[in-house]
Amino acid sequence: MEKARQGRKGQGMAGRGYKVGLDYFELDCYMEEKVKLIQAEFGLKGFAVVVKLYQKIYGGFGYYCEWSEDSLLLFTSENGLSGDSKNFIQQIVSACIRRNIFSEQLFNKFGILTSSGVQKRYLNAVSKREKVELIKEYLLISVDENKKNVVINSISGGRNADNEAGNEQSREKKSREENKYNMCKADACALFEKLWELYPCKKGKGQVSDTAKMRLLKIGFEEMNRAVDRYKAYLEQNSDWLRPKNGSTFFNSGYIDYLDANYVPDKRPKAPAKNSFNSFPQNDYDFEQLEKEILSN
Repeated sequence: MEKARQGRKGQGMAGRGYKVGLDYFELDCYMEEKVKLIQAEFGLKGFAVVVKLYQKIYGGFGYYCEWSEDSLLLFTSENGLSGDSKNFIQQIVSACIRRNIFSEQLFNKFGILTSSGVQKRYLNAVSKREKVELIKEYLLISVDENKKNVVINSISGGRNADNEAGNEQSREKKSREENKYNMCKADACALFEKLWELYPCKKGKGQVSDTAKMRLLKIGFEEMNRAVDRYKAYLEQNSDWLRPKNGSTFFNSGYIDYLDANYVPDKRPKAPAKNSFNSFPQNDYDFEQLEKEILSN
């Protein structure tokens, strides 16, 4: 596996180096709809990140790239982005996987970004090379067995297969869990930012924990949007005496009473404010008639 995972160059026959990645790749003038949707969702920055990811794939191992927390950190650094951009980049990668620009199956299993289209274009580009090494478990396409320059390796490599397979599965499981958590965390932060914009009292934002944000993600934007609207309506109905909770209080637990399963509309009439001037009942009098009655007595 280590041999198959070398960088831009590997070791060929008689110790000669052989090229792995590509110096350039084709970029269609008319992008497929999936990429257009990324640009529609994230703007030109989304499109730029997709192109940069293609550069990372084709320029590195040629037909895939590894993607982890460290990969994200290096990606932001190498492209001159600040650390604050990490969540934004991760949101774009999540959207690429969700829209099948990259294989969700292989990302979840091995923590890599690749696609059948990427692999086809890579094999076409290296068709005249003396040697091309591929990892069997990473392939999404069938490779012609008659291609003598293509060598397909397995992750276990046949050496101490049982032991290596067990270790590899353990590493894959850990990597998969870490990647899923990072992807979910990025989605949870993105959702929280949208909900925070809707909430009327923007105090205590930093006090909303990652755990609380993950709970919000499980509930989903639509239901949480309804919960915020219900609470805002309640505030409006009682604006003469009620003030909104801090955002941290609401999003940590205060929203629970306003979820679909728990919400009961308050149909009780509003009580008049206490100690208010002229709060006593008013009577209507005909003062002209009253005057006549008094003078006649």
